[in-house]
Order: sequence, then structure tokens, then C-alpha cells
Amino acid sequence: MKIDCLLTDGEVFNVYLKKWITADVAIRDGKILFVGNASSIDFEPVKRISCRGGALIPGFIDIHMHIESSFLTPLNFARAVVAHGTTTIVSEPHEMANVLGVEGIKGMIDAGKGAPIDVFYGIPSSVPSTNNELESTGGEIGLKEIKTLLSDEQKRMVCLGEVMNYTDLMQLRECRAMDFVRYMREHYPFLAVEGHVPSIKGFELSKVLFTGVDSDHCMQSPEGLEDRLGMGMFVELQESSITEETMAILGNLGCDGRFSLVTDDVPPDKLMKAGHLDLLIRLSVERGLPFESAIIAATLSPADRMGFRDRGAIAPGKIADIVFLNKRSEDLPIAWVMKKGEIVYSLASNSSEQDSLDKSFSDKFYKTVNTPPIEEKLFLLVPPIKEGYQRCRVMEKNSANTSTKEIFVDVPVREGDLMWNEAGLNMVVVINRYGGDSYATGLVSGTVIKNGAFASSYAHDHHNLLIIGDNVRDMMEAANWVVKSQGGMVLVSNGDIEACLHLPIGGLLSENCVQEVAQASAAIKDALINHGFKSTNPIMSICTITLPVSPALKITDKGLVDTLKLQIVPLFV
Repeated sequence: MKIDCLLTDGEVFNVYLKKWITADVAIRDGKILFVGNASSIDFEPVKRISCRGGALIPGFIDIHMHIESSFLTPLNFARAVVAHGTTTIVSEPHEMANVLGVEGIKGMIDAGKGAPIDVFYGIPSSVPSTNNELESTGGEIGLKEIKTLLSDEQKRMVCLGEVMNYTDLMQLRECRAMDFVRYMREHYPFLAVEGHVPSIKGFELSKVLFTGVDSDHCMQSPEGLEDRLGMGMFVELQESSITEETMAILGNLGCDGRFSLVTDDVPPDKLMKAGHLDLLIRLSVERGLPFESAIIAATLSPADRMGFRDRGAIAPGKIADIVFLNKRSEDLPIAWVMKKGEIVYSLASNSSEQDSLDKSFSDKFYKTVNTPPIEEKLFLLVPPIKEGYQRCRVMEKNSANTSTKEIFVDVPVREGDLMWNEAGLNMVVVINRYGGDSYATGLVSGTVIKNGAFASSYAHDHHNLLIIGDNVRDMMEAANWVVKSQGGMVLVSNGDIEACLHLPIGGLLSENCVQEVAQASAAIKDALINHGFKSTNPIMSICTITLPVSPALKITDKGLVDTLKLQIVPLFV
């Protein structure tokens, strides 16, 4: 029998039996034909590859992530992650959808054509993440848009992306999110509906499951994890959830197939230095999960969750997406990666192609910062008193995660000026960048910027113009740099630019390859840390201060948002 490729003498991991077997793998037409001893079969391979006892495992599948968080185009992102064994991703492009709506999503799909991996998408269900009274966006996704995307002939939409407005679902109240979930369950009952349900347990969690949302990717506590698994919820573990406690629960319960590893948001410098799903596999094993369970959590389990019956295993009939390790090792020494029977990455030749520029997007994507030059009046904070102390509602930023806490600070007032800088606070301003005139001002405490300012057109999830700093001069300089550049992020100190990253595509993405974007991103991160902003992921931490579905007090162009009550609250108390 003529075949395209025969892999010989490999240690194949069988995800169904959860065991390693010495076997040959025959590949024909991009799919696996046979796994076993091929010596007695008259194969005529075009190509023969000896594995010499090395390990063969299925290509990794990431079913919850956002390409935009890497600041890379879909094509350059794919070129970067294939070197780490990832052969399939499901990206949820709600960042670009907030900027350009359906056109933004279709632009992302088109830009991924020709990628060395399969790029699928989840339909953004939360654009905007709350409603137009709480935030302005450049695009919206409603039921009409969801129907359009599901009927698209490209068939790249494989699930309803994370439903963020879980507070309405908990109340079982009629709302936009409920309409979307109901439509999916009635018309596409076999497509996954992804959830975003931080912290809740018990009856509150039951009500979310009752609506039809049956997965969660948020940070897991040991108690919350067991509650979710016990109720039948599929759990997607990002890095923050991979702890010794959670790994012990998964190991003790023996629930392989009910959870997967996902990256969610990966900055480009971390992608370059640490890895992608391969990093999470290594961390899981290091913290107590059996190696075989970790592999299943990155292959068969996510494939089953998304209904990908054609991948996730090295078995007959499956797509030949294969990762070859020089030896069976928890360190995952990847030698080459095969996609549909063709080697698309090889360590020996470093053959994952990296172009310097990716011009996959149309001109419209380069004209999304529609804001006039920023003037000083936008940074004026006028308190209701002339002298004394004004009590202010303040966002307290912590260094551990993206959440904030609402606190109250008595800020001195002299001759009508609010002395927020003297109180050790940062000012934060969010300005509508989609042509509107709305903007809001707030104050931040805790981990803050000292002697400088940061500005960004990448600001979750509405991606309006975010400016934060300890002095108005640097804040104006930083804001106008972003406006003039048509997108990006910058840190300014004493009027000088210390670090910058150009993001001209939708104000979110760079045209450059991962090496260049990683270098610029790392410079931004280092500059933030050097100016006092302490965090394990400074860029994500500071750019989620604008996310009104993350606890507990955030800011948008419409004002300070109490994210539990989902209402605008005043700065001055």
C-alpha cells in the first residue's frame, strides 16, 4: 500500500489507554492510517522517518485563548506557537470585535489563512462586555451578528465564546447573554458554550449551569474546582490555576477528560522565553499532575470539548498532528512538529518561518484611533470643596492579579486643587477613541506608577484610550503619542519616551514577528516595573483596570464602574 510517510520505532502515547506503546505510524493524505507494528505490512512510503525510540504525542490544542493578547497577527502567532507543539487553537477575538465588530472578526479569520496550524474561533458573546451605558466600543455583537458568523461559509466558528455577564445569568433574568445562550442551545445544541464564572459556587454556580453555560476558565480555588467538576462543568485551567492543591484534586478524583489546559492570555516575551501549552504541561507535572494526564489535558480532552472528532490522538482516522520528542521526558524536548502529515517545525533547521512584517489586514484596521489631540483640560479634577480633605472612591491595585478593590481615601484640597499626587495616588483617564466625546477620570492606589505615565490603546475589553500616571505632563505626552501612532502603548518619564510598542492594527496588533514584538513588550514591562508598578504580568494587570466585568471597581470612558452592581459610581463621595 502506498503511503506518504512512515514513522518507525517511536514510543507512541495512546491517549485512550493512557499508556505508551512502541509502534510505527503510517500516514496517508494527511491522516493517520495505522499505528502498530508495520513490519508485516507491505507499505510503500514516499518518506520514512526513524524515531529511534523518541516519543510521539498528539499535537497540542488550546481551546481558550485570545490571539490579540500576544499583540501578534494570527499568522505570526501561529508561526510562534507551532514551535511549542501547538497545532490547533480556538481564539476568541472579542478584543478586535470591540474595535470593529463583525468586520474585525472576519479580518482576523482572513489574516490566519496560510498559517502552519489550524486557527478556529469562538463567537464573541460579550461585545461590549457589559452594555453601552457602562462603556463605549467601536463594534457590537448581537444575535443578528451571531447568526451571520455561524452561517459564514468559512466555518471557522466552533463555539460561543466566554459569556462574561455571569451576574445576570445567576439571576436567571432576561438579558442579552441569556438570549445568546438560549439561541445556541436551541439551534446549535452540539456546539460548546464557554463561560466566565469567577469565584461562585453552590446554588449560584448551579444557576449558571442551568442556563446552558457549562465551562469555566477563571482562576480556580480548590473548593471551587471540586464544585465545578462535581456539577459536570468542564474546567479550563490557565496558569494561575495550576497549583499543588488543584493538581492534587485532579489526581485524586481521576477525572481526565473533564478538564483541559488553556493559555487565555500570553504576552509575546513570555511566549518566546517560556512557551505556550508546553509550558503548562511542564508546570502541571511539576506541581503534581501525572505526565500522562497532563498530555491528555492538552490533546484529547480539549478536542472532545470542542467536538473535534478528527484530532487529539495518534490513532487511525485522525489528522496527523504529531509532536516528536527526542526522548520521553516531562521536560518536553520537542524535536519536530507535524501538521497534517507535513513537518512544519524542526528544531534542527528552526524551520518555523518568521516574516518581519505581516500585511494581512485592510486599510480600515489602521485607522481606529479617532481621537483629536489630547488637551490638558481632560486631566482636571475639580473637587466639590475649596479647602480641606475630599473623600474619594479609589481603585486599589494589587500585584497578584487583575482584580481591584474599592477603597476610600481622604485627599487634601488646596485652593480648589485636589492634591492626588501628594496622597501617593495615580490619576487614570479613559478617553473614547471611536469618535465620541466621552471620557472619565479616576484615582488608583496600591501598586502605582512613580515619576512617569503609561498610555495604551489596548485596554480590556472596550480598548478605549487608557492613560495612567503620577503627573499630567507625562500623561499628556503619552496619550498624544498613542493618538499620533494610531495605536500602541508607551511609557513616558520626564517628557521622554522610555519604552514603546507600536500597535497599528486595530490599536491592538503589531505587524512584526514575535521576536521584535517580544523585545518591545519586554521593554514596556521592565519600564513599568522600574517605575514602581509591581506585578507578575504588568501589562495585563494595568490594561485590565478598564475591564468592567472583573472585580471590583474599574473605569471606562463612561465613569467608575462598580462591577458587582454593574452601575456607574461617583469619584467624589
